[in-house]
Amino acid sequence: PFDQMLDEIDLSPELETPAYRLAAGFKMADGYYYHMGHGWARFEHGGRVRIGFDDFAVKLFGAMETIELPPLGESLIQNQVGWTFGRANHKAAVLSPVTGTVLAVNHKILEHPEIVHEDPYSQGWLIILDPNAPKRNLKKLFYGKESFRWMDLENQKLLGLVGPEYEQLAATGGEPVGDIYGNFPKIGWDRLVTKFLHTSQI
Repeated sequence: PFDQMLDEIDLSPELETPAYRLAAGFKMADGYYYHMGHGWARFEHGGRVRIGFDDFAVKLFGAMETIELPPLGESLIQNQVGWTFGRANHKAAVLSPVTGTVLAVNHKILEHPEIVHEDPYSQGWLIILDPNAPKRNLKKLFYGKESFRWMDLENQKLLGLVGPEYEQLAATGGEPVGDIYGNFPKIGWDRLVTKFLHTSQI
């Protein structure tokens, strides 16, 4: 366990807060790849990939109360369930954006999952993978202008679900509500999970 801890410290130095731009009011970190299930992937030195939730996911579901990450050495497969999170009596599964083997996990967020909501692109990262066939994985991720177009479409889907009340909030030009599900529970947790995470209630 001690050697494993040293390995993880070496693998996972603290991330600086990246520069970001807004797409439909949601933060998009520069240089990050985005997955349809609202995870991000950042390719780092040595070919490793750091992964986390995007700003849309954390604002959509609000502050997570529990996060369950895969153990070290676990193999994750792109577009298959990689980890889960929960809030109150709800849980949801999240698709892995990349195929690879888990090299490190962010222990801080297991004890303080609220960090993910506060800083999803830096301190709130989830896991580091040793990727398999990264070039093949990249073809299924959004990047640059393509990621902005995709986020705009996701926001349109959200507006369609929530209705005029949210549209009025979004039209103010400010950032989206920080806890969309908490403010609009009538949408339904299961519907949000299915439509935006592309998984099912568990």
